[in-house]
Amino acid sequence: MTLRISTAGLHAQGLAALLRHQSEIARTQQQITTGKRFSQAKEDPVAASSAQRLDHVLAMLGEYRRGAEQVDNRLRLQEEALADAGDMLSRARELAIQGNNAPLSDNDRKAIAAEIRQLRAGLISVANRDDGNGRRLFAGTRDGVVPFVDNAGSVSYLGDDGQNNVDIAPEIAVADTDPGSAVFLRVRTGDGYSRASAGGANAGSGVLEEASVGDPAAWNGRALSVRFTSATDYEVVDASGPALSPPVTGTWSSGQAIPDPAAGLGVQFRISGVPAAGDTFSIERAPTRDVFATLDMLADALEAPSGTSADAARRANAMASAIGDIATAQDHMLTVRSGTGMRLQELDRTAERRSSEEVTLAGTLSELRDIDLAEAVSRLSLEMTALEAAQKSLLRVQGLSLFDQL
Repeated sequence: MTLRISTAGLHAQGLAALLRHQSEIARTQQQITTGKRFSQAKEDPVAASSAQRLDHVLAMLGEYRRGAEQVDNRLRLQEEALADAGDMLSRARELAIQGNNAPLSDNDRKAIAAEIRQLRAGLISVANRDDGNGRRLFAGTRDGVVPFVDNAGSVSYLGDDGQNNVDIAPEIAVADTDPGSAVFLRVRTGDGYSRASAGGANAGSGVLEEASVGDPAAWNGRALSVRFTSATDYEVVDASGPALSPPVTGTWSSGQAIPDPAAGLGVQFRISGVPAAGDTFSIERAPTRDVFATLDMLADALEAPSGTSADAARRANAMASAIGDIATAQDHMLTVRSGTGMRLQELDRTAERRSSEEVTLAGTLSELRDIDLAEAVSRLSLEMTALEAAQKSLLRVQGLSLFDQL
């Protein structure tokens, strides 16, 4: 077999080798410049596909992080607002206890009432706080509204009862700030379970010292009233008016617990002073009321005149009820604040897991797409040497001719 080698063939082979080495050098230089193993998917389809998927996951994690940062900011602002609201209620309770002291004059109580009304205005301001981005903390899911509006002593709520859930990681969501209706409007009164009160039209000097539920099953949440038929005789009736069947009646003396436990109603009242015929003292399952109205009622009680013993008794009963209502409102704020803290803890835990996952994915992505700079520089040096050798070989070939053999 005869192998024919032409001068043109030798030139073509040398030129092809030269071009190949130049292409390899250009690619390596581009890798060193960009720091990437490839600039087009065709250069490494498998790695490019995997890198694209990782880019998508990292982008999603970035979106989760931004959402988490936003809700974290709002929840921290909510916690501050709740702390301020709790401080205001604590001050209101201190003032209520101070105002319930008998030696104070009517002017002293009016001064205390003025501070109570200032606290109420401050509480409305807290309820209307925003997050620094134009969104109110306690407007529910509604944007662009001031949630609480004071209409001559009656507070209206313009937000809604909704609550946004914000995705902070795959399959993990955290609730945004609480709606103002749940924080400031639907607040339990009394002790949170039951609430006792004296009739607003009572004409005697009877003061409700205590009303307790001894047997919740027997009471079962019924609204009951002790109605005095004389200064010493009473009957227990349904709060709507009708007498119980069988009747529950008795004779009473100041400080005595009524009704007798044998009546099986599950509740007892302890009353002091001298009730008048027709006076009532009631107990019911604790209703809800907005905290602003509670402060209003406290201020009204402080501003009421105390010219007679009946006036003094009405104020004492109203003050005692207000003190209990405020204490329960404080507990309510602490409960909401506790829930806020739990969500902030979940945000912190998820942020740690998300950050760890981002680091791991970024490392994997770097292995797929980024070059080893030291290896690339070393490879470039070898490729330059190969190019130089190819150039010298091509020059040698170009200097040869078959006529040299003749």
